Order: sequence, then C-alpha cells, then structure tokens
Amino acid sequence: MVNKVEQRIIELITPIVDRRKELLWDLTYTKEGGQKVLRILLDKPNHQFITMADLTAFTQEVNELLDTSDPDPIPEAYLLDISSPGADRPLKQPWHFKWAQDGNENILMSLFVAKNGQKKWQGKIKTLTDNGLVLLTDHGEIILNFDEIAKAVLDIQF
Repeated sequence: MVNKVEQRIIELITPIVDRRKELLWDLTYTKEGGQKVLRILLDKPNHQFITMADLTAFTQEVNELLDTSDPDPIPEAYLLDISSPGADRPLKQPWHFKWAQDGNENILMSLFVAKNGQKKWQGKIKTLTDNGLVLLTDHGEIILNFDEIAKAVLDIQF
C-alpha cells in the first residue's frame, strides 16, 4: 500500500522516468534506524540493464526536482537512496511477476503458510491470473494466490 508521501513522489518523478524511458521498479518512504529514507529502485524496460551513468543522471534530476518543489513533498530531513533493483530484485506487484514471466526468469518465493508441505518454492511462472499464478517447479505445478506469498525474488543461477 502506498502512503501519501510515496504517492506524491511517484507523481512528481513519473515524467522524469517516462522521458528517460526507464522503469520505476519500486519506491518506498520508511523510517530506518531513526532516519527517514526515500528509496527508489530504477531499471530499464525489456530486461535491459541500467547503468551507473543512468542512475547518476536520474539522481541529479530527482534531487533538483525534490529540492525545488513547492510545497516540499518531504519537509523533514531524509536520505535519498536511488539504485537498481539488483539481480535478486523483489517481486511485489502483479506486474513484477509478469515481467519475470516474460523474461522466463526463475523465481524463489516464501509463503506465509506451507502449501503441499513446504513454505519455500522455486520455479518459473507458467501462467498469471488477476489473483495469482501457476508456478512450474521441479515437483510439478503449484497454484498460488498473491496473498499467500510472503516474499518473492528473482532466483539467480550462477
């Protein structure tokens, strides 16, 4: 669920993301260790890799935008953390799972409650629905609803 600050920041930075033809993977505004942190995960569409130069240029644009916005969307002190979602990126939104399916990516997920005797599952997404997915595993197919999934990430095989 997106809070008011997160929603406002998304509204402000979406034109920059769109103009640069980048992909806003995730945005959170949380308190960590007593400090407020605005974390933005940015990537390229179509399974391309974002570069440090891309992240640096985006950070400069967002810094300038946030420093000059009136009213200030975040009036208190905060840390701005902009990075790539990483190789083992979190899958939180339904469109993240679609992205993983389109790339034929392996995923690793933990469930809130064990299903078929286990809480951790690894495999590829066979199909997606509005409410969940069918995961193709070494043990066959398992049907999961999104609300059963505690955590899901890309499962990078080296």
